[in-house]
Amino acid sequence: MADKLTTAAPGPTGDAWRVRRHIPVPGLRGDVDGTGGMQRLLEDIDGVLHASVDPARGRISVEYLVTRTDYRSLESALETAGFPSARGRWARWRAAWLQNLDLTGRANAAEPEPACCSRPPSRAGRQSSH
Repeated sequence: MADKLTTAAPGPTGDAWRVRRHIPVPGLRGDVDGTGGMQRLLEDIDGVLHASVDPARGRISVEYLVTRTDYRSLESALETAGFPSARGRWARWRAAWLQNLDLTGRANAAEPEPACCSRPPSRAGRQSSH
């Protein structure tokens, strides 16, 4: 098995950081010959849990952990393999938005768990007002 590509530092791996994205690939329509190779290519990327190719719709569905990889890395891997994603205005805006969601999720995963109402932050460092 090929080595997995690392695109991000290891982080939390819980279901909260699992996402499913659909990547439109116009050159994919009707091309069923390269679908297995594309699926393996994506699944070899560190953090990708599952990939499926839908030539009829011209898109690839990828389930991955935002703590390990991101949308732009997946698009880049496809482009390197000869299958660039859609490049229209809407597609570029959507790709930027999904990339932002992934980076925000990664940043949130790196933060310490916030206090909750049943577990307030400690009073260490606070001076008593008595």
